[in-house]
Amino acid sequence: MQKNKKTHTLIISDFHLGTKVSRSESLANFLEGIDFKKLILLGDIFEDLNFKRLRKSDWDLLFLIGKISKKKRVIWVEGNHDKGLTNFFSTFTKIRVHKYYKWKHNNKNYVAIHGHQFDNFLINNAVISVVANQIYNAIQFFDFRDKRISRFIKRRSKGWLRLSNKVAKRAIIYAKILQVDYIFCGHTHRAMSKKDGSVSYYNCGCWTDLPSTYITLDGDKVDILEYK
Repeated sequence: MQKNKKTHTLIISDFHLGTKVSRSESLANFLEGIDFKKLILLGDIFEDLNFKRLRKSDWDLLFLIGKISKKKRVIWVEGNHDKGLTNFFSTFTKIRVHKYYKWKHNNKNYVAIHGHQFDNFLINNAVISVVANQIYNAIQFFDFRDKRISRFIKRRSKGWLRLSNKVAKRAIIYAKILQVDYIFCGHTHRAMSKKDGSVSYYNCGCWTDLPSTYITLDGDKVDILEYK
């Protein structure tokens, strides 16, 4: 994994703006330093409906994305944390919001979907998920400046649920039903790639961890890269 300065399509997800672990300033610097033609925001841009928690750097990032959308194509795919915010974000930035985004290029079919749709723990234990998320947010206020404890807890929780592999497996099944060649997800906060027959699965990771990860797509070439 390495830095990339130019690409056709850039895919990023899971900013969780409004949390202490969000890297909005670093993400803004990254977006200003990479040349791309299309940007896919793959969900969980916000943490929740509490805009009072948004920092100046969060608002600066939102304004930057709005500015980018006036010159380049920007697609926002809704995540589970974004629910209730779609009207605000689309009005604020004039960016169209999608439940999933499907496109075709060079006779290949692609789809981008956040990935919470394949997380049965989240679906079957909504109350537990909400309470756990509130506790996690509270821990961030007492954590070290680099938020090492919060990031450690997040990594351990995702591993305990074996979430990444479950989401990947179900996403691949969904891709086969849709008859697409590539499927891109976020949600798990863990960058990874898998191939099953004709379907290639990619997860772009998140922008709350160190290093943060993202995906570049140029023709049929897909790369998962890091930004520190």
